[in-house]
Amino acid sequence: MVKTVGAHLLWAGNARHAHRITWQAIACCTLCFWCASGLAAEKIPLAAWIHDPLISSVEVTPDGDQLVALTLSGINEPPEITVWQTNDLSIPPRRFKPVDVKALAVSWLNDKYLLVVGRQKFDIRVGGRPTRWFRDKVYIVDDRGKRFRELFEGRDALSISLFNRLPQHKDKVLVSLTNLEFAEDIYEVNLKNFVARRVYRGAAGDAFFADRHGEIRGKARLERAGKDTHIRYSYKNPSSGKWEEHYRLYAKEREGLTPIGFRREGREVYVLDNVQRERSVIRTYNLATRQLGDPLYGGGDVEALDVLTASDPENVGEVVGFLGISHKLERKYTEAKRIALQERLAKALPADQQHDWISMSDDLTIIVVESSGPKEAGAYYLLVNGKDLISLGRKYPLLTPDKMSDMRFVTYQARDGLEIPAYLTIPSSGERPFPAVVMPHGGPWARDILGWDLWAQFLANRGYAVLQPQYRGSEGFGQKLWRAGDNEWGQKMQDDKDDGVAWLVDQGIADEARVAIYGYSYGGFAAMAASVRRNSPFQCAVSGAGLAELRSFDKVTFENPFTREYQNPTISGMSPLDHVDDAEIPIFVMHGDRDQRVPIEQSRKFVRAMRRAGKDVKYLEIVDLWHSLPWWPQHHLAVLSSLEDYLVNDCGPGGL
Repeated sequence: MVKTVGAHLLWAGNARHAHRITWQAIACCTLCFWCASGLAAEKIPLAAWIHDPLISSVEVTPDGDQLVALTLSGINEPPEITVWQTNDLSIPPRRFKPVDVKALAVSWLNDKYLLVVGRQKFDIRVGGRPTRWFRDKVYIVDDRGKRFRELFEGRDALSISLFNRLPQHKDKVLVSLTNLEFAEDIYEVNLKNFVARRVYRGAAGDAFFADRHGEIRGKARLERAGKDTHIRYSYKNPSSGKWEEHYRLYAKEREGLTPIGFRREGREVYVLDNVQRERSVIRTYNLATRQLGDPLYGGGDVEALDVLTASDPENVGEVVGFLGISHKLERKYTEAKRIALQERLAKALPADQQHDWISMSDDLTIIVVESSGPKEAGAYYLLVNGKDLISLGRKYPLLTPDKMSDMRFVTYQARDGLEIPAYLTIPSSGERPFPAVVMPHGGPWARDILGWDLWAQFLANRGYAVLQPQYRGSEGFGQKLWRAGDNEWGQKMQDDKDDGVAWLVDQGIADEARVAIYGYSYGGFAAMAASVRRNSPFQCAVSGAGLAELRSFDKVTFENPFTREYQNPTISGMSPLDHVDDAEIPIFVMHGDRDQRVPIEQSRKFVRAMRRAGKDVKYLEIVDLWHSLPWWPQHHLAVLSSLEDYLVNDCGPGGL
């Protein structure tokens, strides 16, 4: 029997806004406002949105005896590795943390040892210039936190990651190390003596995939051949063990076969196939006959993504379901036991959320479930013996679903007739027409889903309707929409955002005199583009980490031989930097000073040009912010507080 008690955490301080955001600002934040949480229409304080997750990275040991998670003991404290005994969760857990990094994730390597990934700031010189950067470090530590052993300490590496846990070999794991030359080596790490032995040496441009036993039996090699750059896929012959080429994926065609896993017996490979298809399907590829099987999953309205496999030693690698996406993520189990368990979860947990198995014991008697949805960032449970459901906690305890806003999937027509998918979040209180924010995603070869979006929920809580257009160039909605974005940066891709405003107004959702655009990364480019478009439907624009000139992105994508043919030919259109004289609306630009994905100089150039042209521009550099999540609380505080302040006070005449 599993016993449990509630977790009680202490929080202290007082929330504030800041323009130069540092850790000192976080020390003033608080979550002590439980008494103010009675009404759905309340404005939830900033501190509830910006803290690290209260609980995350939850995982059970293969034998089911122990549970680990990253948890917070206080809002100003870094996450701690927390270990419970699953047979009695009322026993105080063990807590520990690395001393030189902030823990990002933790997972079990076997029943005793943990793999911990942490991040730290890292300043280096690149090309003779000082560069503000960060790096991730990987450690092995026992379940009592006695000693953190850094994997490959002192080795220069772009990344280190777990390659295969080897469920059938409890004292060994495979680890991947990618060096500064982009070559991937595979090491076998002995968990008894922590000796790492290289078992496969890679070369730049190579990638590997293994069968259920951890044996490398597939290889992808990037080859340059003029305008026919391609990835060559080779496999070991199941009978002779010799490497043989099987098929190629040509960059310029942007379609082909992509392996995602071996069948259990190892003579067939599961592949994603998008050849002459709107959406990818999953099929089998026979290594002996070189024939494709019939589609097993995907197509229609579903873009196939991956296979779901068993992890127990007897059935490890056995495909038990499929992962796909339509307007939301879909997990379709094919094994009877898992189907039955998923049906029980669906009955016990909220119907408007998805319930994902993120970890399980080998015998499936203990399963960690994360339930999330548009109004729930994530709630964790233990499913014990297929019937007892025990709550472990929620990532953001004050952002309860009853205080969040409804999100729904919609479509509208662009001016040229193309159907544009979108996600619409409507404030839970107030009356139409609302002030509104159009929020294009990054990428642009990416997409949003019907699920938790912190920015959308924050803005809706502040009274804004939020439209997230899946503009042409977005992935996952079919090749027609994806390819329609080719060479339309700031042009037809931008029309799709403007046409979203027209749809909001036509539907009576938004006040046409109170609409803003806010985006990050490519979305930041879109906000810059909106600010320099004549007759803009927006009252203001907010750009985060945006690209000001396509010449820069063109150069980046041209340097890599694959993206030179795969993506580079699709990048052309309007560069906002070249059109600052046309700006008619105010814009707020923010950028992190550790961003190496979109260099901060892009925003600096744009702001300087706008100021020289006498335009209304506000600028914020965020200290120690890199490009992609996860961010620290001070980063979220900087973005959300400055965004809120700008929309209220500076967006057009009188604010939004």
